[in-house]
This record gives sequence, C-alpha cells and structure tokens, in this order.
Amino acid sequence: MYVAYIVDVRSAYFVTLGNSNLNAKLMAPSADIEEILFKPSIDLMALRDFIGEEGDFGSGCFQDIHWLNTPGPIYTTCTDNCGTGQIEAINNVGGDEDYREVIFKQPFTKEELKATAIAGMVDAFGSYYIDGSQYWNEDNVLEWWNKSKERVDYIIDRYNEELNLPEIPHISTWEIGGKSFTGRLYGPVRPVPENYKYWLDFYQQSMKSYLEWYVCKLHGTDIVLPPFIFDWSRKERLDKVFAGRS
Repeated sequence: MYVAYIVDVRSAYFVTLGNSNLNAKLMAPSADIEEILFKPSIDLMALRDFIGEEGDFGSGCFQDIHWLNTPGPIYTTCTDNCGTGQIEAINNVGGDEDYREVIFKQPFTKEELKATAIAGMVDAFGSYYIDGSQYWNEDNVLEWWNKSKERVDYIIDRYNEELNLPEIPHISTWEIGGKSFTGRLYGPVRPVPENYKYWLDFYQQSMKSYLEWYVCKLHGTDIVLPPFIFDWSRKERLDKVFAGRS
C-alpha cells in the first residue's frame, strides 16, 4: 500500500517536463484557469463568460463517477458512446472500451476548457459534471493513485486497439424489417490513437505532480505521492508504431 508524505513541494509545481506535447509540459493550470475552475464552488455564469460557451455541466453525481476520470473539478458518469467528446477535446477527454467518455486531464488552458465544455454540450446523456472539487480530498486522491497500474494497463490496451482499427472504424450491419443497413453506431468517426498516447504521456510525466498540486490547492495540504513504478516498454513500442504512421 502506498503512503502519502506531507512536505513542502509548492516550489516544484510549475516546472516544465519533457517536450512531447502540451499535456506533458504543464503540471498545473494557467493562472486564469486556476482562478475560475479550481475551487470548491464554481461560478457557472463567470465560467460561461470566460469561455464564451453556455456549457452543460451538472452537479451531484459524484457517487457515479466513471473510474477512469482523473481527479479534478470536471468528471463524467455514463456518457453516450458516439465518440464526439474525444474529437472535440482530444487533449482532455478519453474513452473506455465502449467509448464512454472520461476526463483524463483537467483543462489547463482556456482553449482546453472551451473544448471540454463543448464535449459536454454534445453529450446526449448530459453526463458531464463540474462539482468534483467538493468531493476530492487527500485520502481519495491517494486511493485513486494507488490503482494506477490497473488504470494504465487498461489505457495501454485501448491505445493498442485504436492503433489496429481500420481507417473507417466501427462499421456495423443490422437488419430492420427484412432490410439490411450498414453504418457507424458508436465511437469516433476515425481512429484516435493520439488521444490515448496523450493520456499515457500525461500519466507518465505529469500526473503525480498535478495531483500533488491539486490537493494543495483545494485543502492547503502539501503532499508527495509515492512514485508510480511501472514498466512502460509496451507503451514505448506502441509509440514507435504510432510515430511510424504519423
């Protein structure tokens, strides 16, 4: 079992890591996003004015949160599986094996926040919520972090599956009234392996620092989470496949 240690780590929060993509460079949000989004009670009118979008965020369903959501203010429960959110907010919204959407990285910029809000607006089930910071604390963030191996193994499996999809994915054939129909019933309109790569890059390079920052921001408690020891070789092999197709 991992144990979190209480220390002063605030000086390390905004260090830049790596250069593979924006997700991996930022461990914490920009100052304006921190001010408007990362607090227990969010002013939805101010949020709307800030991003220029109405948004469609609910509240009060934290007990039904999808297990893949990264701790933070925005979370999902059981969304639709049309794959629209992953396309709209590819740096922030991921999908499970059924393409139910989750927040794998909280918005760190105004552009990411707007994209995530649009992803919520096009979710037919209205399953995007914005009151997560009323529920996350040191104990349940640590519990979430302790399950990282299960989560990362799952995401790598999804990355691999996405890399092996045809150019036009998720085509099904069905019959109604003796007539056959062919079309896409679920999932994004194209394979999105980059979505899962971004997710894993963030997890590998910046997730720990982000979670430490988040707990401190909400509760004023400086913690250092234990290292996540993991064999990333399977991801590295998939990254080479992805790079070869880019």
